[in-house]
Amino acid sequence: MSMNASDRVKGLKTAATKRPKAAEMVAAELRHQIVTGRLKPGDKLHPENVLQTEFNISRPTLREALRLLESESLISITRGKYGGSRVTSVDLGAAARQVGVFLQIEGTTLEDVWLARTIIEPPAAGLMAAQRNASAFAALDANIAAAREVAQSDPIRYADLSAQFSILITQNCGNKTIQLLSALIYDIIRKQHEHITERTLAKAGVDKLRQDSIRSRMEVVELMRNSTPAAVETFWRAHLLHMRDLVMSAYKTPMTIEVLNGPVGKLRPVGKVKRADS
Repeated sequence: MSMNASDRVKGLKTAATKRPKAAEMVAAELRHQIVTGRLKPGDKLHPENVLQTEFNISRPTLREALRLLESESLISITRGKYGGSRVTSVDLGAAARQVGVFLQIEGTTLEDVWLARTIIEPPAAGLMAAQRNASAFAALDANIAAAREVAQSDPIRYADLSAQFSILITQNCGNKTIQLLSALIYDIIRKQHEHITERTLAKAGVDKLRQDSIRSRMEVVELMRNSTPAAVETFWRAHLLHMRDLVMSAYKTPMTIEVLNGPVGKLRPVGKVKRADS
């Protein structure tokens, strides 16, 4: 714990154009200590009476600051004789769920998500090709083999593997920002793959489409091993655009994403819901 935390809070008060609440400033100081590594996951914060003295604040103000940090999943708070506040590891899953809920509230469509994919994934594929990481290529090979094995017997598992192939590309591209952005929308992509698979189970030619998609994945891995990053990026963008057109053709109207319920029959048309009494 920083010995001059109180001074840092006073500095924040002076620098702020609009004076934030004391609890927000205390939370900002503790957040700073967490993100800079001075407080690490598992570390226990000082007892409340010590923190009150250190920051020169009241107990209600301190507890409000701690609740702010708890809402951000930066600390966990336990009550009782042996309770207290402890720094936690960042829960990326919780952040991803919040992102998904926000996008659904905003009426985000599947086409919008596919556009984001065509912006993020092709450059990531090119970066992965430049890495020449044999173990990463092997992971893609294993994913393709698993997808081929279940393509006809377990379509939903096949859909999940298709989404996983994309996350393997972004997670092995060497760029942390791309890795984070893709992780935040991965569950949305997975559910979309599941839903379109359910929706097209009985359609003629769907098996051929799956086999064509598998061949495209095999080809992009081959390009990663033997061609230029630019060629890989161009190929994967063309593949995603083609798949986007196929996905969009399965829906008569633009469809909003659904992050709360299962994929089967849960997507809703964009627009206002018709009232029962209208």
